[in-house]
Amino acid sequence: MGKAAVVYVIGLSLIIGIGLANINESSVGSMDTYSTYFGRTMAHNIALAAANLGTHRILFNTGSSSAFNGTFNGGTYRVSFADTGTAGNFTKFMTAEALYNAGGDEIRDTVQAVFRRVTFARYAWFTEAEVNGYVRPNGKNGPYFGHNDWKITGDSVWGYAHTNYKFNLAGRPYFHNKVTATNAATLMDFKGEKDPIYNEGYEWGVTIQRDTANIGILRSFANQGSPFAPYMANNDVGLEFFADGTARLEVPCGTGALVDTVVPMSQLTSSGVIGVYGGDLHIKGTYSGQYTVAAFTGTGATGLKGNVWIDGDVLANDSPRGNPLSKDMLGIVAERMGYITKDPTRTLSSVLYIDAAIYAHNGEFTAEDFWILPKSGRVSVFGSLVQKSAGSLGVFTMAGLQNGMYYSIRHDPRFLNLGPPKYPFSTKYRLVAWWEG
Repeated sequence: MGKAAVVYVIGLSLIIGIGLANINESSVGSMDTYSTYFGRTMAHNIALAAANLGTHRILFNTGSSSAFNGTFNGGTYRVSFADTGTAGNFTKFMTAEALYNAGGDEIRDTVQAVFRRVTFARYAWFTEAEVNGYVRPNGKNGPYFGHNDWKITGDSVWGYAHTNYKFNLAGRPYFHNKVTATNAATLMDFKGEKDPIYNEGYEWGVTIQRDTANIGILRSFANQGSPFAPYMANNDVGLEFFADGTARLEVPCGTGALVDTVVPMSQLTSSGVIGVYGGDLHIKGTYSGQYTVAAFTGTGATGLKGNVWIDGDVLANDSPRGNPLSKDMLGIVAERMGYITKDPTRTLSSVLYIDAAIYAHNGEFTAEDFWILPKSGRVSVFGSLVQKSAGSLGVFTMAGLQNGMYYSIRHDPRFLNLGPPKYPFSTKYRLVAWWEG
């Protein structure tokens, strides 16, 4: 019995000792785990706070050209920026790094984000002001110049709509996506109704500035590496696109052509931008690939040039109307005006199709002499339309269309985040990606 008791006591003591050692080790380990967890949490929170500071600088243009650092909540942080694109105008990367000392252990954490300038192709409809700004090719104003542009019952915009002034709305025009403007809309009764339909709501007090550098950037990229570049200055140019990726180039457009040849589009530009300087550009046809075509004003006698003329359908070979993954994409940019060329063969049942993002820098997109045209059917734009003033295609009364053409605008969803090559963008960035380490 005595020996058994001794063995029992020794065994029990060993068990208790081992148990106490394990408890002590567990307690110490728990404290270490807690300390590490606390340190990681603090480092992450500091990195997030620093990333928010950097994000504010980018989104509100309060300075994001230089890195900055500081202390917060017992730790330190550093925020740095990197640009890509022309003069940093397109994509900006932000990295926020944090350091926190947890019981002698230095714990680091990182948050990264990607920002991109908002392409104007994002908008189905964008104007500086909802007023008519028709100017003839000779520089004289049209008869409705300065008149308010009205959207009425039966009109619809499928995609984001914005103006830097105010919308004029009569009856029940339909907006499928959110509507924004600097000022509240003016409403007018139309056939007993005065209630626009805002499917995704509206917000007034919003101003979105166009970057004045847009046209200069396009100019710098136009016709890069092209042997035809000398012909693209001080001449009117015609481009007829073909589905095989070629185009017929005519210089000048019309009579007395200096050049009349079919070439691969790649021979016209290595940057994706095809531009005419001090001339007008006439386009039509079916294109393949991704391009931006542009017309720029000149000086002196060519000061009224820089117009784009739509002479017929402008269609993507792989139509985005049926295939949202289509790689074919076109930007149409006029430094002055965009005109739909008069065509006496059009009737009330005619449809002119345009698959493109359209941008009129100092003017608008309109139908040539719309106020005297016979009823000429409809224009179907699948893409985007951005103008300084609100271009009209026809004359309407309470009885409906009297002259010109109806409008149908559907936004190309690919343009929510993408745009044609070097397509104009706003001065604002938007967050497109966020990663936490």
